[in-house]
Amino acid sequence: MDDKFDSTVTRSTPSADQPVPELSADLLARYAGPCPRYTSYPTADRFVPMSGSASGDQPWAALQDVETLSLYVHIPFCRSLCYFCACNKIITRQYGLASSYLDNVLKEAQWYRERVARAPVVQLHLGGGTPTFLNDGDLRRLVEGLGEIFDLRTGDDVEYSIEADPRVLESETLDTLRDLGFNRLSLGIQDFNPEVQRAINRICSPEQVQALTEGARERGFGSISYDLIYGLPGQNVASLEKTIDKVLELAPDRIALYHYAHLPERFKAQRLIDSDLMPSPSEKIAMQLAASRRLTEAGYVFLGMDHFARPDDEMARAAAEGRLARNFQGYTLMPADALVGLGASAISYSRDGYWQNHHSLKEYAGAIAGPGEAICRGWQLSADDRLRQWLIMELMCHLRVDKREVEARTGQSFSQGFRAELARLQPMFADGLLGQSDSELYVTERGRWFLRNAAAAFDVYLHGAEQTARYSRVL
Repeated sequence: MDDKFDSTVTRSTPSADQPVPELSADLLARYAGPCPRYTSYPTADRFVPMSGSASGDQPWAALQDVETLSLYVHIPFCRSLCYFCACNKIITRQYGLASSYLDNVLKEAQWYRERVARAPVVQLHLGGGTPTFLNDGDLRRLVEGLGEIFDLRTGDDVEYSIEADPRVLESETLDTLRDLGFNRLSLGIQDFNPEVQRAINRICSPEQVQALTEGARERGFGSISYDLIYGLPGQNVASLEKTIDKVLELAPDRIALYHYAHLPERFKAQRLIDSDLMPSPSEKIAMQLAASRRLTEAGYVFLGMDHFARPDDEMARAAAEGRLARNFQGYTLMPADALVGLGASAISYSRDGYWQNHHSLKEYAGAIAGPGEAICRGWQLSADDRLRQWLIMELMCHLRVDKREVEARTGQSFSQGFRAELARLQPMFADGLLGQSDSELYVTERGRWFLRNAAAAFDVYLHGAEQTARYSRVL
């Protein structure tokens, strides 16, 4: 396919009747290198040592002024090891570890009681690990315990979501989750091909997923999403297309199609993968092209950053109306003034910056046993950080940047203030991935596949004199 760009540049507004944008393997390959995902700016690898007991004006002081709040709880436990996984996790069959861990999470939540305004929680997310490792009694203990500290509300105007492993999620737990107010379910599928599943040690049948999907819908979950991964060992275009076809039969509301980052030198579990089974970079690009086309041709709207949604899903409507926001869980409909992250490695943010808990379970438990908080590092935002944070989120969520607003904030023209950044973006302009006018910089239709690359041009830390951070590849 010829990837030459037509001189007519079309702004991108996701909708169900859009044509599939013209992409080619050559174009994808040029932008496939390592790049941050920008769930925050600056990215978490830039955080510096910080303590919750430190004196002075720390970023969590701004929690006193918030009007809306998001909560995230990290549940690190899994019953078995998935070889591809790079998450912060604990593989165990000893359930007592999870029960004592929840004691610490609720103790940590108490630390925030005096530090956060009694603001309504508009979003609660349980991530991991495997949050559904918890039994129904402890799920209830966790949510009800949080409700004693924070202003938890239920209904259609809030989002309670949970990441679930379909291999261990029971239908009775769906009842418990709905009773607790959960209305969104994310199922980790990865791939339906048995050979690929054996290669990554994650065996899950389509029948299990179908039963849970139907059960969740019957119980009134408003949104069901599937996580898929391409580039796994043993995958090829044909096998991935069969997985996509099965997914389309089940018709989840949202689909995340992630690229597998194989970094065995960093993640011990990935060393268990047979390197001879790994697809080549060109094969990965072919898979990404094939899967994306299949999904968009089936009617799913590509939102950007690996995410697709059915046109009738609220996420797709929000994208079309410019209402998307982004946090550490990805795209969201419920942007809040601040996020409180609880548990080992959890990250929080406020208008003034970010802070993160100790990563290991031992260090986390030790810190909670002492001062009752586990903050170990973070970042205080400067004025320049706030400007670039806003600019990057505008690109990734709204696909445009209003130059006039930037100029009002900085007191100088956009072209003068971001001369180096615009120079970095010249290849993207030439390839028709971005466009600009006197009033705005915008992402084109096919430019949505390269949002990370566009955002990276404005990351002042990424282009500093010393650059040692390592990131996953875009494709």
